[in-house]
Amino acid sequence: MTIDVKRHWLSFMLAMITPKIVINGRQMLGRWGRNTIPLPPGQYHLHVHLPYLLPARIGPADLTIWLQPGMALELEYRAPMWTYSRGALGPAPQPWNGMGCAITSLVFAGVGVALLLVLIVAVVVSVG
Repeated sequence: MTIDVKRHWLSFMLAMITPKIVINGRQMLGRWGRNTIPLPPGQYHLHVHLPYLLPARIGPADLTIWLQPGMALELEYRAPMWTYSRGALGPAPQPWNGMGCAITSLVFAGVGVALLLVLIVAVVVSVG
């Protein structure tokens, strides 16, 4: 089984966090990119998340899989763009969860910076 663990380029800070992959309750360190995990045939519960402070887990995602003899399973995990959103786990391509919240927060921050610049220019013009 192969899990491709991805993060959006706007979530560049997540690169400092090591993803956790849990299979049937057994935790292992993952890495960004392709993680190949040899498993015998059978049923498995797969969980992926990113450890953090608040919340303790970013982007939790769960999936139950059945592996048949000789089966090569390719899965994709995408970390969310918003800290409080769930991750996406399944066959590729998966969606970027939390994109709407992330874009909204960037727009509000941009508007705040623009208003601050307008205020600074207005003060400079009125003083000068």
